[in-house]
Amino acid sequence: MSPVSTDELRELIADLVDEEPADVGDDDDLFELGLQSIALMRLVSRWRDEGLDVGFGDLAARPTVAAWAALLARRPDAAPATDGTDEQPTDAGRPAATDESAEFGLALLQHAYWAGRDPAQPLGGVAPHLYLEFDGPGLDPDRLAAAVRRLVDRHPMLRARITDNGRQEILPADGQGTPVVHDLRAVSDTEREQRLAATRDAMSHEMLAIERGEVFRVAVSLLPDGARLHVDVDMVAADAVSFRVLLADLAHCYAHRLDAPETEPIGVTYREYLQARPAARRAVSDAARAYWETRAADLPGAPELPVVEHGTGRPRAQRLAFTLAGDERDAVFAACRRHGLTAAAVIATAYAEVIGAWSAQPRFVVNVPLFDRDPVHPEIDRVVGDFTGSVLLEVDLTTPATFLERARAVQHRLHSDAEHAAFSGVEVLRELGRRAGEQVLAPVVFTSGLNLGELFDEQARALFGDPVWMISQGPQVLLDAQITEVGGQILVNWDVRADLLPDGVGEAMFAAFSRLVRGLGEERTWSVPVPALLPADQLAVRERVNTTAELPPARPLHHDFFASAVASGDAPAVVADSGVLGHAELADRALRVAAGLRERGVAPGEPVAVTLPRGPEQVVAVLGVLAAGGTYVPLGVEQPPARVERIRAVSGHRWAITAEPGEDRVTLTELMAHSPLPEAAGPDPEQAAYLLFTSGSTGEPKGVEVPHRAAVATLDDLVRRYRIGSGDRTLTVSALDFDLSVFDLFAVLGTGGAAVVVPEGAQRDPDHWARAIREHGVTILNCVPALLDALLATGHDLGDTLRQVLLGGDRVGTDLPGRLRERVPGCGFAGLGGTTETAIHSTVTEVGDGPGAVDPDWRCVPYGTPLDGVALRVVDHLGRDAPDHVPGELWIGGAGVAHGYRGDPDRTADRFLTLDGRRWYRTGDLARYRSDGTVEFLGRRDDQVKLNGFRVELGEVEAATAAVDGVARAVAVVVGDAVLAVAVHGTADPDTVAAALPDALPPHMVPRAVVALDRMPLTANGKIDRRAVRAAVAERVADGGDRVEPDFALERVVARVWAQVLEHDGPVGVETPLFALGGDSVLVTVIVSQLRELLDTDAVSARTVFAHPTVRELCRALRAQEPERLDAVAEVVDEIESLAEDEVDRALADR
Repeated sequence: MSPVSTDELRELIADLVDEEPADVGDDDDLFELGLQSIALMRLVSRWRDEGLDVGFGDLAARPTVAAWAALLARRPDAAPATDGTDEQPTDAGRPAATDESAEFGLALLQHAYWAGRDPAQPLGGVAPHLYLEFDGPGLDPDRLAAAVRRLVDRHPMLRARITDNGRQEILPADGQGTPVVHDLRAVSDTEREQRLAATRDAMSHEMLAIERGEVFRVAVSLLPDGARLHVDVDMVAADAVSFRVLLADLAHCYAHRLDAPETEPIGVTYREYLQARPAARRAVSDAARAYWETRAADLPGAPELPVVEHGTGRPRAQRLAFTLAGDERDAVFAACRRHGLTAAAVIATAYAEVIGAWSAQPRFVVNVPLFDRDPVHPEIDRVVGDFTGSVLLEVDLTTPATFLERARAVQHRLHSDAEHAAFSGVEVLRELGRRAGEQVLAPVVFTSGLNLGELFDEQARALFGDPVWMISQGPQVLLDAQITEVGGQILVNWDVRADLLPDGVGEAMFAAFSRLVRGLGEERTWSVPVPALLPADQLAVRERVNTTAELPPARPLHHDFFASAVASGDAPAVVADSGVLGHAELADRALRVAAGLRERGVAPGEPVAVTLPRGPEQVVAVLGVLAAGGTYVPLGVEQPPARVERIRAVSGHRWAITAEPGEDRVTLTELMAHSPLPEAAGPDPEQAAYLLFTSGSTGEPKGVEVPHRAAVATLDDLVRRYRIGSGDRTLTVSALDFDLSVFDLFAVLGTGGAAVVVPEGAQRDPDHWARAIREHGVTILNCVPALLDALLATGHDLGDTLRQVLLGGDRVGTDLPGRLRERVPGCGFAGLGGTTETAIHSTVTEVGDGPGAVDPDWRCVPYGTPLDGVALRVVDHLGRDAPDHVPGELWIGGAGVAHGYRGDPDRTADRFLTLDGRRWYRTGDLARYRSDGTVEFLGRRDDQVKLNGFRVELGEVEAATAAVDGVARAVAVVVGDAVLAVAVHGTADPDTVAAALPDALPPHMVPRAVVALDRMPLTANGKIDRRAVRAAVAERVADGGDRVEPDFALERVVARVWAQVLEHDGPVGVETPLFALGGDSVLVTVIVSQLRELLDTDAVSARTVFAHPTVRELCRALRAQEPERLDAVAEVVDEIESLAEDEVDRALADR
């Protein structure tokens, strides 16, 4: 029943907030007085069990005595709920007793813990346990052993055995839990430390044999000046609150002599609690289910933290901790009360902000355990067991907000979710998995122990000493933050799966978290958004790699060529099959073209189109436009007329230099009829040198205005870096309207070298390129990766002059350096990154020769580090610098940044910005910093797709596929009704590739189809033509999805087990993924158990099911292990299961 008066309610609340009733005003905010969420949850649970229909969210929304009194007055009383079974509460509220030795079911989280021990499970192979060490005075081993025996006898769950079929039974005490004694008193200091460390390492990562009833272990190390007590408990038997109970009881049992009266038995058991609980929770659970099923449609996934692709093999937990004490603790808690927030919600907000800074996505869920024992018995708080529930707390950091605004949003969401916690987080994950078609995890956890009291009671500390080390770990947990009261202080710690995070990431995150939490005692922290959490050491690395030498003076793009042309004389400048053009002659022809353009009124900076076939004439025309002071606009001769007109409308060019005369056209012959200008124009370096048109996302071409200054800055670095001089020759495989051509021409023409031009018609002929390299002595090849791949694939001799290859414009495969050096030993290799908007190239990675030159962690050759005058940033969605290993948008700044887009001020304002005096270009590319300051390219944002609720990075699918032996190139695409497929080129068989990918990718990223292509379609610039690939794949991939019937007995048996365990209405399709049917890790273990029993086989395991998540795939795998026996057994089982019940009875009677 509800309190009968406001005064009684006030007294109850005063007790919860540790205040005098007279100090609790009717309208005081109870959270400001120190009310914690856990205390409120317990109060709600108590009132509900008394039959009062009151919600957590209603109380949390109006946290005052007056509001609660009014709310309670309006709520009718009701009798406590029951389910009508025989398990009714008996005297003193005790549930009916049952046979202690009989098996009983696991609680939901217990089942998840049990299933997660299997190493086949994602983030599995880990025991859920708590491990603790005390250092204190000497302990009597015999007395400790007696105390442990009494403790195990008192708490049945400390002798619980988990059976193979996922149930539990209580074993007889029989001396279980006898402590292990390590006598280290006589060994050397060094040996003592080594053995203590070994004990810690072993026990803190131990998987107790729960199948034999080993859930609790105690050891003692005897030391010269005292003893160290080691305590380990598997959380399948005892949760964090129970850990407090068993430590207190262990101290009590140790404190009393063996002849002391036995401790009074507890009046209720964990088994009885599980049996009594469903009746009290059913109505609440139905409402909670409806709430979460509605929420599930838009619930985000787990944080996308940086994880290593290949762990160390052995799960390794790491504890990081700090304490809030004294004035610092008081300041933080006072600030929480001042803002009407609970300390738990505030610290959870700080945690979420830090997680968000290291997450690839700003919306995610955090798994929040709840300690909410239903008060089914007056002594239930003395029972050891797993009483934990959980909620999935949604965090949305998409938009900017002050810390206070964020904390209020988190608390509101937490209170709303906690009101519906009867449908637990495990059940929500199962629902999400059903919708996604695969298992969904929530491995980032926030555990608040505030308001649960001291972790260690006074007697335990007095007898056992100070707690010196503690750690917890659990299956399917990557990171667990915990806040606990210890010795009047607040212990804040993280338990991290260190083997799954890149080196230093856990420590960097925790350091940022510590700074943020400690800063909450200062009011200014609350009134502003959380700043970038980039660690200082990472910032220092970035500042170092972004600090470059002073740039040479800015000058026009054509300046160096004309300045050296006279001195270079007849030295080759342009080499073609038709002949050689010397520097002086090239300059003369260009100055004649410039004169002709000047006569036609071409003004400084005026755009002039160049629409000529590949060859020396193209080079003359480009230099002529620049010498006249104009801006050249390359237009390929194969451009469709409609696109040419759109480009003309944007560029505004009046003249085009073409092969044929016409209106607004002029031929090179006409222009060269003029006398040459005495010298080339020297325009302002800020004037546009060229206007290049790239394809826009809308299909409309974008005209990028690149100033002389930007292009020259890039060339100056590359010329210096690769010592380009008069003896060098480039091969112009890139089209003039592709910006790699700027390097091909001007890097050598300005230093007295020569450009070997590829004629029209040979731009797609790698045989011609090989001959040109060999016959004309090409020394430097600058091209996109696909063109080098095609060149190497010819097998032709490339001669001995090629000394440097520069690849850019697309992903650079890690196979290319080795393949190149097999053909051209000693040739330099570099991958370069950049965009048209940042003048050709902006970054470089030199790939050395020999073993180890290619890092095995590279998915492709990284973008690298910036060229001189270039700066790089990787930023999150709010423009804050992202920490190492965290994906973000790549910004390129500095000397190479273009003016913007011709005639498109809105797009220019969106993509180009100025911050702190530096101009930046927002590339739209996804990248991340590595710890050495190298930037790694991850793909275009456009290459990210969402399938079944999961974000899929197509580049990651491509990298995993390309790593399969025999795959030369892979392109991932989405076709049809959201079907993920991958096209491959090479010698590998598609079935072989398909079989390899489940071991390299998470299930949601495994392509549904692998399609082999004879060749990869390329664009005119030599890049992969993704549209053409998508079309080719779509022709050969049919979008399935119809239910497929079983073909043979084994499939029918397995399908029936799936349908029964998953409670699926109707037959299960043999090609429908398990998780699309609502499966999860817990239910997989049930399936495995039933199939083992039904088919009398050990061939099936959770690992097998996860690796083969359809009935058909699983049956193929099982047949491969026991090809004849399983089919025979299945035939018998199938025949029996197809009989009616009376037919089975008759068959048995006949026998």
